[in-house]
Amino acid sequence: MGDMTAKARVADLVIAYAVLVDASNACDALDEVLVASDSWTAARDLLGACGYLRVPRRAMRNKILAEAVETALTNPGIVFRKRFRADTPWTPAAT
Repeated sequence: MGDMTAKARVADLVIAYAVLVDASNACDALDEVLVASDSWTAARDLLGACGYLRVPRRAMRNKILAEAVETALTNPGIVFRKRFRADTPWTPAAT
């Protein structure tokens, strides 16, 4: 899944985006997730705390959709999710 990760830097924050498997292992377990944090490492910790598995150690791309960046910046430190490839709004992930 390393090619399905991206990061962007806005001021002093890193916006982390990834497509990950959640711990439920349900048939719809692929989520798009994003979070604004101090670093990629901090973002990995936040994603792991929300139950996401195999969070990559680094991002493979440096481009994230503007809508996703805006969402992450509304609440730095909060992980947002939506079902992979769904046309639904970003919602805070359960911790």
